[in-house]
Amino acid sequence: MNDEEVIWRKLLIDGDGIGDDRRLNILLKTYLKWCNTKYTDPLESQKAMEKMLVHLNLCEHAMKKSQAVSRMNVEEMLMYDNMSSEIDHNITNTKTEIDRAKEELKKAKTIRRNRMEYDVLAKLIIQHPPRTETAKRLDDLKDELQALKMTKNEINQKLDKRRKQLHVLMSALNDLTDSLDDNGSMSEDMSYETFDDEDLDILTRKDDVEEPMSD
Repeated sequence: MNDEEVIWRKLLIDGDGIGDDRRLNILLKTYLKWCNTKYTDPLESQKAMEKMLVHLNLCEHAMKKSQAVSRMNVEEMLMYDNMSSEIDHNITNTKTEIDRAKEELKKAKTIRRNRMEYDVLAKLIIQHPPRTETAKRLDDLKDELQALKMTKNEINQKLDKRRKQLHVLMSALNDLTDSLDDNGSMSEDMSYETFDDEDLDILTRKDDVEEPMSD
């Protein structure tokens, strides 16, 4: 048995219908019966009229109920539309906030990476002395270099002087050797005993000067 057969049987069993339709049909039949019936007893007519009023009140109540339900349905539809609009608005705002949060996260990552690079550079800078100290150290080294150059010049001047003195001494020795050879009083191997104190002092100073220079 399908649904159509079930509905058809219900209509056959209940010829007046169901629900509000049944009330209206009963009210209409009662009204027609009351109009077509000639009551001899006013009480029976009054009872029939009261019965119609009861059905009428029930129909009015059902109508008001249907109107209230319809109005409530409309209000619910409006409420659901508003909720749907609000949900769509919230979804849009949420997407916007998510995009903004992504941008902020990207910026935060960039800032963090820059800070890490700055920390590395700061550590490298700390390991090196400041520029003023480096400049002062450079000036000190320049002064030391200039002093060393002056010392070198002084030593070179002293060496030149000692070379000249030694040259004079060697010339004097050669002259003395030639003179002694001529007289035959001195052998070819000369000793330091033939030198006077001044000559020995000159040779000693020469050795003292040459040793630091060789170092």
